[in-house]
Amino acid sequence: MPADHLHVAGLTLQGVSLGGIQTCLMCPELGIMFDVGAQIPGQVKYSTVLVSHGHQDHLGCLLQFVSAHRMQGRKPPRVHVPAAIVAPLRRIFEAWSEIEGAPFAVELAGHEGGSRVDLGRGLEAIALRSVHRVPSLAWLVERTTTRLRPEYTGRSHEELKSLRDQGIAIAAPVTEPVLCVSGDTQIELFLSEPAVRRVRVLVHEVTGWDDQRSVAEVRSWGHTHVDEILAHVEAFTGEALVLVHRSPRHARAEIERIVARRFPASVRDKVHLFGL
Repeated sequence: MPADHLHVAGLTLQGVSLGGIQTCLMCPELGIMFDVGAQIPGQVKYSTVLVSHGHQDHLGCLLQFVSAHRMQGRKPPRVHVPAAIVAPLRRIFEAWSEIEGAPFAVELAGHEGGSRVDLGRGLEAIALRSVHRVPSLAWLVERTTTRLRPEYTGRSHEELKSLRDQGIAIAAPVTEPVLCVSGDTQIELFLSEPAVRRVRVLVHEVTGWDDQRSVAEVRSWGHTHVDEILAHVEAFTGEALVLVHRSPRHARAEIERIVARRFPASVRDKVHLFGL
């Protein structure tokens, strides 16, 4: 499956996403990879991976990813996963090290909902408890920058320098949610987390797209149906809603027609598809 490429709201998304088959998403501006359920050229340059859950289509290529780092002489990647799967993942790595006759070096960090990861460069990732059939997390990335306080806007350089010399704090930190990747989840994540609804770029799964599988059936597998997104899409106030993880039952062209026909005009320009 070829990798997709989408530039939206100042961020680039690269990778693949097809429900039950493979999901891996990279964001070069943030230096982060989400899930590792596929082998994609260029992914070895990422040393930080935020994993949503342990299903094979989201994590099945982790061994190859770690092995590629070792073969290229890179530092072991740091892989952030739901806390419940740290122990079984360590057993897998131990068993495969025995099979291969060489150790696999990887840093596994387990997280619960509310956990925070300092990514450096003013970036922080927050683990949000999502709603799936197994322990799962969505990841929200925030950026903190220092900006001039509004009351000093328009002042000259000399005035600002004078204020600084007097010990007056003319700038303050500003934190903005820039990217959220839902992983596999029911719609409850979107409904319960205000930051998910206002993040600049939201990458949210929509697995079911028509009545081949009812809303109830899609929900029973821990996923989101397009009817559920449509019922609440106008609550999204960010710049871009990127829909991923379509079922293989649906062709990309079919999804494009559904978006054009069913999504309200008020939000249609915000809606993007990812995953060829």
